[in-house]
Amino acid sequence: MPDHSHLDRETADRVSLGLVRLMKLLQSMKLHAPRLHPAVDATAYPLLFTLLAEPRRVSVLAEVIHSDISTVSRQVSTLVGHGLLEKISDPEDGRAQLVRLSDEGHALLSAIQQQRNEWFRELMDDWTPDQASDFAAHLERFGSALETNRERLLRRRAPLTPPNTPEN
Repeated sequence: MPDHSHLDRETADRVSLGLVRLMKLLQSMKLHAPRLHPAVDATAYPLLFTLLAEPRRVSVLAEVIHSDISTVSRQVSTLVGHGLLEKISDPEDGRAQLVRLSDEGHALLSAIQQQRNEWFRELMDDWTPDQASDFAAHLERFGSALETNRERLLRRRAPLTPPNTPEN
């Protein structure tokens, strides 16, 4: 039975170089991709797709998409101004606001998903369904590993405050 406990250096190099190449290619393609809405660039997509699940506070959005609150707040303001998002009162705390997709925002996401899915179908046209499914499973597993590692790094960097220490 093979030992899965350690990744050999050659495979680690292949993964590292492959991911760097992939990220650079995707970044390059993002710059040339057609915009489906003049006010929305690809950097706002994670924010929009996160709101498909449910309305959220800006602070929660920032956490979920791994961005800072000020950036997300600016993006939300822009998207609200263009009618893609709406601000509503938080039913649990009337003083706070949630952000949700508007009808126009839902329509835009539907168009983005359709365009994206068609692009991936064309890109992977010569893959078998099993190969594509295996690739998707590996991507999901790799993404989970990255999230776990990120959380571990953030916990290490968090300032340690002794419990029950009175403030001076």
